[in-house]
Amino acid sequence: MNFINSILLLFAVLFLGPKMIAQFDSKQSNKVAFASKDDPYDSTILIRGGTFAMGMNQENIMGDWNNNLRRVTVSSFRIDQYEVSNRQYRTYIKWLESVFIPMKKDSMVKAALPDTLVWRTDLSYNEPMVEGYFRNRAFNDYPLVGVSWEQANAYCRWRTDRANEKTLIKYGLIDPKKPYIGKLETNNSIVDTNKKSAATPSRTRVRTKNLGDYVLIPDFRLPTEAEWEYAAKVSSGKNYISNFNNPKAGSNSGTPNASIISSDSPYPWSSNGNDGLRSNPTGKTSKKENKNRGMFMANFKNGSGDYMGMVGYTNDGAGFPSKINSFLQNPLGLYNLSGNVNEWVADIYRPMSSIDMDDFNPYRGNNILDGDDANASSYETGTNTLISNKSRVYKGGSWKDRPYWLNPGTRRYLDQGSSSSTIGFRCAVSAFGMDTPDTKEDQPKSNLWQKFKNIF
Repeated sequence: MNFINSILLLFAVLFLGPKMIAQFDSKQSNKVAFASKDDPYDSTILIRGGTFAMGMNQENIMGDWNNNLRRVTVSSFRIDQYEVSNRQYRTYIKWLESVFIPMKKDSMVKAALPDTLVWRTDLSYNEPMVEGYFRNRAFNDYPLVGVSWEQANAYCRWRTDRANEKTLIKYGLIDPKKPYIGKLETNNSIVDTNKKSAATPSRTRVRTKNLGDYVLIPDFRLPTEAEWEYAAKVSSGKNYISNFNNPKAGSNSGTPNASIISSDSPYPWSSNGNDGLRSNPTGKTSKKENKNRGMFMANFKNGSGDYMGMVGYTNDGAGFPSKINSFLQNPLGLYNLSGNVNEWVADIYRPMSSIDMDDFNPYRGNNILDGDDANASSYETGTNTLISNKSRVYKGGSWKDRPYWLNPGTRRYLDQGSSSSTIGFRCAVSAFGMDTPDTKEDQPKSNLWQKFKNIF
């Protein structure tokens, strides 16, 4: 009997062990494994490509007129279900410390650290947030803030390396006992001592292809503005949801001639205007949904001085950012696209992007000026505008913003080297071969990583 119990205990440890380790900080939390052991698509959601109305779908009360409504198409992609958390980013910092401090490149670690002083303001007492928000374990699963657009991109490159590392080790192309720098090498001119040399055993020496030939995972990156807005808007479209599990149906196939504008909504969780700010579940609902009936669907500033509601009558219950899995928002399973924290996207900011950019996978990632007349469209920092070639778009609204900014069509900008207590990010990755799915394996809940591995 003891032998049987031992066998059952062993299987329980093998099955539950990884999940338990992921949920709780172990005593060996300072030790960082170089090889990725998890599915790189874990906690990402497949967003199948399609056509949608990009831009403002309600009155532009700010008078910016920088995102006029127009029809565009985006390709399929995957996007993180949650905003990047403090816990995830600390894992990245620990990896950098374990690799670059022994190489006497402490500057690499310092360059990645978030700016905790973003919490400090002259006439408020936020010192506990300055000291504890990023490091204290109580904030493990809260969204990371205080990182610049540049730091967010560096994290995406590191995540790409970790996703591809295991495959490269399998083919004997890198040494599992040494750190694989990969994308960081390209962007920081660091010599990667991990690559196999000409003196490697014959088993690996016969492989003369570049490491890139064995990389299976497309680059993790910040989503483009169009992708981010599409993910926020398409989730509320009835056509998209009803046909999502039909591999041969497009997002508009239910009613092919329907107006893309009339089916649009100001928030990514419903189609009933401002009334959708509060949870009002109908039909079959979960206990969590019923418990939250009447509560705000996002974390935002409701009015002057009102960040979480009156005592005993809380609106969202979170004065500062809330956990990354808070609130009921999105039929596709995406959390906090609106509210909690704003999110960096990849694009350079230009007021006239809606007029200039392509209507297929629109993206502005270069120094192209607005309009045809370069003399009338100068964007030089400190000359005649606050906009420069380093101004990057952020979207979504935050715990400190009014409801207006929760509309996915709104857009603001900040210098790519600056940071804020209201801006975080989530990663995206292109979904190759998902625009025309034709098998059950292409369904959004399938294990795409397992499918890729089966090729080998």
